[in-house]
Amino acid sequence: MIHLSQQQITTGRVPAIELSDQLTVAVRFRSTGSGAERSQALVAQWTLASDFDAFSSYDATHTDGLVCAGYMGGVFDGRYIYFSPNRDSRLRDSVHGRVLRYDTLGDFDDPSSYTAFDVEHVTHLRTVNYYGAAFDGRYVYFSPQDEGHQYHSRVLRYDTRSGFKDRASWQSYDMGMIHSHQGIAFDGRFVYFPPGYEGTSTYESILEDKHSGQFMRYDTHSEFANPDSWQRFDSKPLSERATNFDGAAVDGRYVYFVPLSNGLVLRFDTRGRFEDSGSWHSYDVSRFRKDGWFVGAVFDGRYLYLVAYSHGVIVRCDTNGDFSDDESWSTRDVSGTAGLDTGGFDGGLFDGRYAYFMPWNNPQGKHHSNFLRFDTLGDFDDAANWTACDAGHVGGMKTIGYNGGVFDGRFLYGAPVCDDDEFHGRILRYDTLAEGTFALRHSDYGHNGGLCAAVPGPSFIVNTDRGPISAAAHQALGPGAHEVAGVYSQGALRLIVDGAVVTEIVGSGALQRSDAEIAIGQFADSAARFEGSIEAVVIGDGALDVEQISRALRSGDAGA
Repeated sequence: MIHLSQQQITTGRVPAIELSDQLTVAVRFRSTGSGAERSQALVAQWTLASDFDAFSSYDATHTDGLVCAGYMGGVFDGRYIYFSPNRDSRLRDSVHGRVLRYDTLGDFDDPSSYTAFDVEHVTHLRTVNYYGAAFDGRYVYFSPQDEGHQYHSRVLRYDTRSGFKDRASWQSYDMGMIHSHQGIAFDGRFVYFPPGYEGTSTYESILEDKHSGQFMRYDTHSEFANPDSWQRFDSKPLSERATNFDGAAVDGRYVYFVPLSNGLVLRFDTRGRFEDSGSWHSYDVSRFRKDGWFVGAVFDGRYLYLVAYSHGVIVRCDTNGDFSDDESWSTRDVSGTAGLDTGGFDGGLFDGRYAYFMPWNNPQGKHHSNFLRFDTLGDFDDAANWTACDAGHVGGMKTIGYNGGVFDGRFLYGAPVCDDDEFHGRILRYDTLAEGTFALRHSDYGHNGGLCAAVPGPSFIVNTDRGPISAAAHQALGPGAHEVAGVYSQGALRLIVDGAVVTEIVGSGALQRSDAEIAIGQFADSAARFEGSIEAVVIGDGALDVEQISRALRSGDAGA
């Protein structure tokens, strides 16, 4: 066991140590910043990949005897990734409810790691066509879009503590509005559903000719089926252009709603009342690109990046500045990065250092797979910090057409929709890790994908020969003194927060050894910096219990 000295902690770098297949990593610290939505490492042997070529793919189109094609976003619950079902052909009425799930503890290319369940008639309501998903620590929520001929507001919820194919695990609630919702947000208590389009009871087909400003919000501390648990807010009185959003992000206090077509970014202050117009403010980004559309956002802990849809102008907001001040906003046209057609994305992701923009379609409407990446440690205006990679043919298959994505702590996953020829279920995966064994985090970015939402809070991830295993508290820590520890032994991984085991994940695999240095309060490449002071660090070659961890953090000796 190693108890780091204050000098080692201050230096922030420790040489690699010899490890067996048991590991304890523990930190006592005092945090000063937000415990939500910022990727902050406490101690890590984790080096992010500088090369941009580690892609793999798997065709899940035919899973469990179902056609699994056409998904809009997804979400990670700590073990499973859920892809949100949309439709499976260019016909608008080809909407479906076939939820696709991937077990991250299984091999990526093993069919047994995948399962699918058709939820279209799993409740008393028809539940099809969803656009993004959120996880609150227990339940997965799917954001409703339409049923082919008409919009709907039937929110679908899955209880992750019950069987995936158990009908009793699923619930639905209908807000009774003929509106679509696009994307989702979660602030740790409330789930937000951004409005898209609205219809009327006389419509017999989807027209997309009327924009909605009807936000929905659900209180996760209340009963799902109770009307009192739900609220609405109409943003149209703020402005006729405060409508039609697509995706959202949270910075720990404010919820930002991304404008699909009308150019007004809308921000809600979670410390205010939802129904109070004074809690809402807007900023007009159409001055940067007239008629510019955006889908989803990426947040790196300070800057919010609006993802350009069918064009190449990335808009960035400095959340440390005044939201209404023009000086807080900047842009960069990334079209033609690395000589590729990099104009048009749909959602984005963040690995602690790099922001990734999920490729979708170019200004001519043609689908592409030219991934764009920005190094957030560098200058936004320096072309050297931007790169792109063509991932249009990976693993012997065509890999084009992704709508949002999911991050599991190591791998990025693209949610498969369609290319120019067909709708498909070919999942594209990118490995963000160069080398490493573990990372203990104070917090992480939960809206990681552009169309998904979560509040991971403290987390612990280990890299094994069978892939990553991770556990998260799914509750943010407040400022002040805390102790967080991760323990891994063959068969289980535990996360301990302030003396209590908050999560335990069953998983096995031999730890992947690394010669990378151990970084304190950051990743090895100086990314994901912690906001606060670290007082004690223990790294043990063994599986310590709660009492031993507490003693070790205070004295350097775990005791018997």
